[in-house]
Amino acid sequence: MNGTTSTAEADASLQRQLESLTPEQRDALRAYAADYVARRSRVVVDGKSTSLKRFARRVAEKKKLFESGAMEETVRTIPRWQLQQGIPARELRQGAYKQQLRDHEEAELELDRFGQGVVTSRATGLGSLLGSRRRDFAWGIYARADDAERVLHEAWAERDQQQAVASEDLYLDIVRYAHQMELTLIALTSRPLPLAATRQQLAGKLEASMQRLSGKAELAPKAKADLQQFVSMFNDNRVAPAGWMDGAGNVREGTHFLFSTTPEGHLVAEAITPGRLKERKTSRICVNQSPLVTASVFDMFLGPQPLDEHGKQDVGHGMVWAANGFRFRPWEMRPGQYVAAKGPDGRLTYPKPDPQQEECMALPLRPSVFQLLDEGTRPLQRMLLDSIQAAAAVDAS
Repeated sequence: MNGTTSTAEADASLQRQLESLTPEQRDALRAYAADYVARRSRVVVDGKSTSLKRFARRVAEKKKLFESGAMEETVRTIPRWQLQQGIPARELRQGAYKQQLRDHEEAELELDRFGQGVVTSRATGLGSLLGSRRRDFAWGIYARADDAERVLHEAWAERDQQQAVASEDLYLDIVRYAHQMELTLIALTSRPLPLAATRQQLAGKLEASMQRLSGKAELAPKAKADLQQFVSMFNDNRVAPAGWMDGAGNVREGTHFLFSTTPEGHLVAEAITPGRLKERKTSRICVNQSPLVTASVFDMFLGPQPLDEHGKQDVGHGMVWAANGFRFRPWEMRPGQYVAAKGPDGRLTYPKPDPQQEECMALPLRPSVFQLLDEGTRPLQRMLLDSIQAAAAVDAS
């Protein structure tokens, strides 16, 4: 009787102690108990004894491998490639970090990449003494190729390539007609970036671009208010719930930022969290309704003082390419567009392959430098600018 009473009293005392705990303390106690049981419990797997905790960890690792596609069979009754043709790319390899599109899915994309670049900053610590630089983020400019040709063809088609790319008027036209070709900027962070410092630098760059584009040394009160409103949309407290910031106030590595123009000249800013495809989430940061702010965002990359000069010229090459009626994918080449080969004597020859032939479509494409390289040693150059004029002379003769 005494033993039963003492046990009941102990249970009651334990119950009172549990009820006095805070919710956080209960969660911690529950986690500790579960971990203790998992470490002490033994299970037999493949004839070997192991702890339940270690077995659970192995199961989680195997699950991650299965989700990434590493454990899928390579030989089936139906070939794997044929079976996967009916599965959308967004549903494949959900455990991977990068989505891969098939040719026909890529062809369905509405925007083409016209150029890309990398923004770097001076390294800290020992690297600063050596003059080293660190990569901050990669960026690319996208637009509708047909619309880009429509707005740029008259002014920039059949112009000398190097002179066109070196002209600031080309980039001013790109910014001016941004809303007519759905110009889009995508940035991908390469390291954790402090949001507060980045926001401050962004405000300074935008203000300088707005002053240059407006032609005024001092911005009008409304322009200042528009700038302040746009920058404030990136406030730490406002964007923290989106998931692309860490606890230290840094933008997480691998975060995508998208800035897209609308037909009204507005700018839609969005962000995609880093991680595996199945873990990513897209959030809208803001919709800027000031055309001047919209233009200044692209002017930071394409203006006279760009963040990345090489990337700016890459975009210029892509825009001149589209202005001349060329496209970025081999199967989109138009009739009459051929690959020109330059011989040892410097003369150009123009073979006329069928653009539908598979061997022509399989050539690796490098639109930013206007070259197609085959497996041999002789470079093949696309017929552009000077070559177009030379071709006209050949046809006339």
